[in-house]
Amino acid sequence: MPTPEYQLVRSSKRKTVSLQVKGGKVRVLAPMRLAEQFINDLVKEKSQWLQLKITEQLNHVEGLSVREYQTGEYYYYQGERYALLIEQANTGNVSIIDNTIVIQLKNLSSDSAELGLKVKKSLHAWYLKEAKQLLSNRFEAQCKHTKLSAASLKIRYYKSRWGSCDAKQRINLNWLLVMAPVEVIDYVIVHELCHTIHLNHSSRYWQLVSQLYPNFKQAKAWLKEHQQHLYWEN
Repeated sequence: MPTPEYQLVRSSKRKTVSLQVKGGKVRVLAPMRLAEQFINDLVKEKSQWLQLKITEQLNHVEGLSVREYQTGEYYYYQGERYALLIEQANTGNVSIIDNTIVIQLKNLSSDSAELGLKVKKSLHAWYLKEAKQLLSNRFEAQCKHTKLSAASLKIRYYKSRWGSCDAKQRINLNWLLVMAPVEVIDYVIVHELCHTIHLNHSSRYWQLVSQLYPNFKQAKAWLKEHQQHLYWEN
């Protein structure tokens, strides 16, 4: 079996090597001074597993329909799946009614592409507003619960990560988390808060996560199972 191509990302903070497959592409996260021959041999050794993951992800992506932001599509919000309904109204508004995200627009264009852009803009604005309020509230609650704090909190967009914490204890959370259940949001927040104590993923770090959020494995499993639905097309 041929050795898969991979992107090598080195970091002076990393102590161990990690193989990742995202979007059907392989990334190797490695310490700065780790020999390239060692990395090549490791990728070759794991070729069968890597190729399996690549195939699974590419097959899954191919099975997803491209979002057109039209009535009948499904979107996640706080862990639940909602059907999209587009209506004409006197004022623009986005709301949840029963199991439906209702988007009201003043003018419904007959051009499906133009209408899709309007719906996408309205839905994006609604998600961001909801995310900023919900994530900020949950962050404050988890700071009180864990008795940990950060220098700052920023809600932003990441394509392939849920959050980050830097050496200056500045935490960023992905607004896409608003699509996940509150308990999963809380886990990601605790995960990043623990990085204010341990800026790594050492055993001591995971011990702290387990102490402060005992159900973290269930939250990680939910994210892994549903991550293909929690995305946004820029």
